[in-house]
Amino acid sequence: MARIEKTIFISYRRKDISWALAVYQYLTSQKYNVFFDFSSLSSGDFEQVIVSNIKARAHFVLILTPTALDRCNEPGDWLRREIEIAVDEKRNIIPLFFDGFNFGVPSIAEKLTGKLGAINRYNGLDIPYGYFMEAMERLSNRYLNVPLDAVIHPVSTEVRKVVKEEQVAADKALVQQKEDIKELVKPAEEKPAKSPYPRGSGAGGEGGQAGPGTEAARSQNISQEGMAVGGRIKEWVRQYNLRPYGIGLSILLVAALGIFGVNSLIRNSSANQTTTPTFTQSLPTLTVTSVSPTRTQSVPTNTPTVAPTPVPTLGIGSTMISPKDGMTLLYVPAGEFTMGSEDGEDDEKPIHTVHLDVFWIDQTEVTNEQFVLFLNAEENQNLGNEIWSGVAVLDEDGPIQNVSGIWQVESEYGNHPVASVSWEGAQAYCEWANRRLLTEAEWEKAARGGLDGRAYPWGDERPSCDLGADNGAQYGQCRGGTVPVGSFSQNAYGLYDMAGNVMEWVADWYNPTYYQNSPSQNPLGPAEANPWNPGFQTPPRVLRGGGSDSLWSYFEEFLRVASRHVPDGATALNFIGFRCAMDASE
Repeated sequence: MARIEKTIFISYRRKDISWALAVYQYLTSQKYNVFFDFSSLSSGDFEQVIVSNIKARAHFVLILTPTALDRCNEPGDWLRREIEIAVDEKRNIIPLFFDGFNFGVPSIAEKLTGKLGAINRYNGLDIPYGYFMEAMERLSNRYLNVPLDAVIHPVSTEVRKVVKEEQVAADKALVQQKEDIKELVKPAEEKPAKSPYPRGSGAGGEGGQAGPGTEAARSQNISQEGMAVGGRIKEWVRQYNLRPYGIGLSILLVAALGIFGVNSLIRNSSANQTTTPTFTQSLPTLTVTSVSPTRTQSVPTNTPTVAPTPVPTLGIGSTMISPKDGMTLLYVPAGEFTMGSEDGEDDEKPIHTVHLDVFWIDQTEVTNEQFVLFLNAEENQNLGNEIWSGVAVLDEDGPIQNVSGIWQVESEYGNHPVASVSWEGAQAYCEWANRRLLTEAEWEKAARGGLDGRAYPWGDERPSCDLGADNGAQYGQCRGGTVPVGSFSQNAYGLYDMAGNVMEWVADWYNPTYYQNSPSQNPLGPAEANPWNPGFQTPPRVLRGGGSDSLWSYFEEFLRVASRHVPDGATALNFIGFRCAMDASE
């Protein structure tokens, strides 16, 4: 299902960093999740950081000035490689034309060789000097507000750390250069009555090229003051030697700069931020991206006006990033869904309508590398007669080991879902991460993704073991154990592995007859444990989804979204993991 995404990769030539900073500032103020290689990563990090971030983001914003493409025919040129990857991955490529850039200029046209020849066919946006804010509004309202059909790939925790460090560095630059940025993007003192963006047309033409006459003329009128401002910003970058930083050295940058909250200069965020999740820019703090609000196109007049700050509208496809463990959370809107199944076991009946408030849910199952962060912070405790992580204690060859007092995970299993976690351990992790376990109703609504009455998260088609398949799931009939999270397609809410990989704890006690009298509004499960099976050592909690290493998951029917699973107590079995949720407001 196509959906609106608000994740952006900014590609630019280093000499054009002043414009890139200005665009970054606007987009983050509008709640976009933006990757911006501010401090210039080392060449060895290109594949790990740059490529993975292009694949992880829906939109590719390309900053183009008259000399931006000059080195694109040199071997290994970063800008060319970034563009080629964006073309191959079918990202929404949006060229932004600064300083009179024009694809029709012969010295530029001759550089459009190979895959670069595709970029002049994209609908580009001209940024006339003095109309920066009008152009950014058009970028947000029209060019970025499009559905995406391409596959979005998750990134590793290590890459997420680099993204955070780059964004901290960029935010520091914005704070230091506040006045220069304001000067760079200030409105023209005298604007013509006619807008440079006529209704119904693309800036610079829908074909992606800047107008050959008017834009060339406009480029001659670019303010020398604006160019001087750009020079001051570049000098600031050189002064603080913000290059080259790789994954390791970028940590030193963060230590030198300190931890800065996001101070979006456009919307003037309050300095009194709390340590609880905040809906701000991407990874330095908790990120919320949202569906673009509908806004009226600004028409320049001779009287300067201040554009009102839009109120973001959250919806399906909105995301946030947890600062505690780097987990991406997705927004699940309020509303009704049909819970249960008449075709399943007796404990799935009767089907009934449930209304849930909005909530956030982890996009993937919690991974080994995320769980190790928790173990090193809280240790592997024993609560409720169950050790939090059984694999970390009982399995000498397991992916999580304690080496000289430090919990570590084997690198090849870092992005696999953590398994052998007790219910107590899952609950403790979610509390540590400032989240909570899902209720059983929340889990089923999220798994269905709006597809009421269907058997699986993707519909009614039988599950497949093929990686990346729309109906894919890692379960008992597939070879091997767990696979990296995100190996199969997302459901309609953007969630991975709601069927297969590991079974997932939810908050509810198990009661086989609970559906007969469950509340229709935000059911929380039985108020107390129900000793329905005297053979169990302790009353059970509910498991949902299917695992990859369990007899329960060998048969396809156990992958159904309505299927309820009952372990003996809260045991940390090797096919049990979890994901977390968080309350949200409308």
